Amino acid sequence: MKKNIFMFSFSLLLLISCSTSEVPFEHRYVINLVLKPDMKFQRAFVDSTYRLDSPLDSDLTGVSGAEIFIVNEHSDTFRYSESDTMMGLYYSNDSFCVEHGMEYLVNVSIEGEIITREVQVPGLLTIFSPGLLDTVSLSAPPLLIWNTCEHCFDNTYLIASYFTGEADSADKFAPMLTTDTTLGIFLNGLLYKEKDTMYTISVEAMDSNTYHFGKMWYEYDELKEGEILGLIGAITFDTVAVWVTE
Repeated sequence: MKKNIFMFSFSLLLLISCSTSEVPFEHRYVINLVLKPDMKFQRAFVDSTYRLDSPLDSDLTGVSGAEIFIVNEHSDTFRYSESDTMMGLYYSNDSFCVEHGMEYLVNVSIEGEIITREVQVPGLLTIFSPGLLDTVSLSAPPLLIWNTCEHCFDNTYLIASYFTGEADSADKFAPMLTTDTTLGIFLNGLLYKEKDTMYTISVEAMDSNTYHFGKMWYEYDELKEGEILGLIGAITFDTVAVWVTE
């Protein structure tokens, strides 16, 4: 009997100890804003972290009321407006044209807190070969050739391909990183899955923030006071659509 009472008391003490040592929830903002040249509108999404035990309505997530304004090298200021259809989604107006190689100061004001980041947009990137709407034969695959891009992180490029018209799908095939500016686009069959169809091949260059943004997720405990989750950065890219045959 005494043994049972002891075990019960020990279990209760352990339960109380665990409940009182729970790590307090630490709120963080989540901001995704990537500047892209040659796009009519720039967009950003502002959200926050949530407790794992908090019920969420996906239609009500996102942070409303943020102010986003971006300043270029010439001290011109461009402001984003919040979407009427989706909470936390913000769009620039068509007067804001992101330029290759330019530096921007990105400012996001949320509930009195201002997050500021300097962003250097990589330079112009152009695919030289293959040409637009070329027919590409798998029996004699051409080289994918593009230029060296200024201000991109370590001259590292992300190469991907996908069925033309499905750029927003999850079916981008085997994206790969390379520091070269020449690549066998059908190397080991990584950049195609079918023949006799149209593919879009994409070459993308990133600034250092964009290239390294993934580390923020697995180094969450190392974030300094005032740091955010997500990504504020820039990319430049070029695409070419080709017909792939046997």
